[in-house]
Amino acid sequence: MSPLLRLIAVLSLIGYSAAGKVCSRPRQLENAVFRPGRVVYNPQDSVTYTCVSGYVKDSGNDKAVCLALGSWEHATLRCKRQQCPKPGILDNGKVQYKEITYQSVIYFSCHEGYRIRGANESECLASGAWSVAFPVCEKVACPYPEIPRMGLLDFYKPQEVNVSFYLDVVRYHCKLDYVLIGSENATCSANSTWSHVPQCRDVKCQRPTEITNGYMSFAPYRKYNYKEVVTYGCNPPYALVGSRTSYCDKDGEWTQKPLCQAPCDVPTPKANVLHNGRKTRVDEISRQEIQHGDIITYYCKNKDENCAYTIQSQCDNGNFTVPACYKKPGLFSVFSSDPSKMTPCPEEQQRSV
Repeated sequence: MSPLLRLIAVLSLIGYSAAGKVCSRPRQLENAVFRPGRVVYNPQDSVTYTCVSGYVKDSGNDKAVCLALGSWEHATLRCKRQQCPKPGILDNGKVQYKEITYQSVIYFSCHEGYRIRGANESECLASGAWSVAFPVCEKVACPYPEIPRMGLLDFYKPQEVNVSFYLDVVRYHCKLDYVLIGSENATCSANSTWSHVPQCRDVKCQRPTEITNGYMSFAPYRKYNYKEVVTYGCNPPYALVGSRTSYCDKDGEWTQKPLCQAPCDVPTPKANVLHNGRKTRVDEISRQEIQHGDIITYYCKNKDENCAYTIQSQCDNGNFTVPACYKKPGLFSVFSSDPSKMTPCPEEQQRSV
């Protein structure tokens, strides 16, 4: 438009406004635009509002009208965010989101042992569609398991040709005379590798040693294979403590050998005691000697209460201690009470119940 024509148009509007009322631009509504757009509007002119991209009508009137007095009968249109379809369940995975409206983002993740194929997030677009297709969670796969030198697969059952999946298990064993070091089972892990690969070793042990105060079954001077066994025993009157057998272990050493523990002399021949569940005098026990670990129960006197109580003493590899409360019978013991024949003290009675 030429400057002259523009001036004529403005003067005509001024002339019109001097003769009557006109409306200025209508108010702006949130997340909406109006059409048509002018500088001024004559009475009875109207504009129509529409929601901007990403928003849709929620409620209200979408038309505004210029009234004769130069004011607007305003539109009441309210726009809300476009909503996308609610995401469904992701098999073997998880979908996280707070909202599913325009510009919101949802996030995808897979459970342990599964790997995501596709995008790990998607955005709600103005059209009400998600920006990318939802992914799938595929089970983690492991390649053919590694086999150690001198080893074999005892169990291997792939779900597809030479492919195993998360938590599948294989089992190994070693060839004859070789020892499997590590677990015989391996598991397909979440990082697509097998949990471990064992080793197969040729394990040998030197001839086992003797034990003090004991003997060993026939064991010639040679090297021994894994799990070969020797048997031990003790010379009388020593007592064997521990396992009678020892075997060649994976580390090339023999497992723990037993011990031969010494008996104990009981230096109280006239004492009435409990031994092996019966009441007896010490001098009635063979050679007044007990084996390692055996227990002698002594009777002691409580002078204040005039009653008897018991104290135990155990043989520990030749060491035996007589309880301090035991009193050796004297020359005039015939006139004193033998604790073994006295009334038990109350706490003894309770223990016997």
